[in-house]
Amino acid sequence: MRLTASILSFLLTLSLSAQERVLRIGILRDKTIHAVLVMSAKGTCAVFADGERKGEIQVNDGLRIEASGRSITAKSLGLSISAKRRIEVVPRTATNGFRMRSVEGKLPERAYPGSLDISLEGGGLQFTNAVPIEAYTAGVVQAEAGKEHAAEYYKLQSVSCRTYALCNHRKHAPQGFDLCDGVHCQVYQGACKQDSIRQAVEATRGMVMVDPDIKLIHALFHSNCGGETLNAEDLWSKQEPYLRATIDPYCRNAPHANWTRTYTRKEWVGYLERRYGLHSTDQEHFAALLNYDPTCRDLYLGNTFPLVPLKNVREDLKLNSTYFSVKTTGDQVTLQGRGFGHGVGLCQEGAMRMAREGKSYTDILHQYYTDVHLVDVSTLDFFREEEAVPAIAGPRRD
Repeated sequence: MRLTASILSFLLTLSLSAQERVLRIGILRDKTIHAVLVMSAKGTCAVFADGERKGEIQVNDGLRIEASGRSITAKSLGLSISAKRRIEVVPRTATNGFRMRSVEGKLPERAYPGSLDISLEGGGLQFTNAVPIEAYTAGVVQAEAGKEHAAEYYKLQSVSCRTYALCNHRKHAPQGFDLCDGVHCQVYQGACKQDSIRQAVEATRGMVMVDPDIKLIHALFHSNCGGETLNAEDLWSKQEPYLRATIDPYCRNAPHANWTRTYTRKEWVGYLERRYGLHSTDQEHFAALLNYDPTCRDLYLGNTFPLVPLKNVREDLKLNSTYFSVKTTGDQVTLQGRGFGHGVGLCQEGAMRMAREGKSYTDILHQYYTDVHLVDVSTLDFFREEEAVPAIAGPRRD
């Protein structure tokens, strides 16, 4: 029996729950890659060129794909293909996935669930991984959370990462995919290898957070809040009722709880003069900027006019957080800081400790997100309002 693209997509659809959404993730977009070797992770993978099925690769075979002028070429032991627009590698079932590594040595081998779409742009290859939402969630939790954490922590990160992905799934729509694989969206480096994470994702399958209006929330998270999170509007222009400041005693002794940065007095004063037009001759004003010791999170350095936004200072000087004191001793200025990250939403290191102490993932989520509810995504009107998407990505036809 000869498998057409439509029959293959139908068979793949049967292998998934009808409610499981597929996301298109732009992978490795921050790298310039001209040639890769693609292999099946398990079983066989069908290969399509510009939407037409050309054959398949076996698990012990590899497909070398490279940019060649204005086309893409692909070669294996049994295939020699050329495409003008794209080449797609589609496993028989979405859980099988594929493996990929750079021929140029710029990328170690990675395994991904779902299928791979390779197109040509600017003389290099562009990669899109079409992946079921639950497999994607497991991959993100592995990349964002790391190893050896309590099961309840992995559960809350699963809910948070899944919610963030579905809430922001149009973030890269102009580029032709849903989300990227970097910190701009969520870090994603392929298939999850940890059983504990896969079990946590399965235990929370389909669970997302919504606000009182049953809208998916922006489930933001960061490494360490330094003991106190921020309101959303303290950092960005929009207020979100579920992203409210909260005291967090759980993260204060964690690895990223404290940091230090030193400058010469000349460097610190020079930065403030250049960036904000301040004058060091104004001794009264500068006194608050040379010695500043906040008792809680502030929005402005020294709280004097003209205002110096702490979020700008953090961005300019690439500081770990906006939560810091300033102490000047002789010619040295020391910034003594707390926390790591933007400080809005879930504090990861605080949540880790709460989970170790036996708190449930639902209790931890309510510590950081105000007045939210956990629901199964299949109950939301979200999917009915969106345009139809395939249950698994088969070859695209232009």
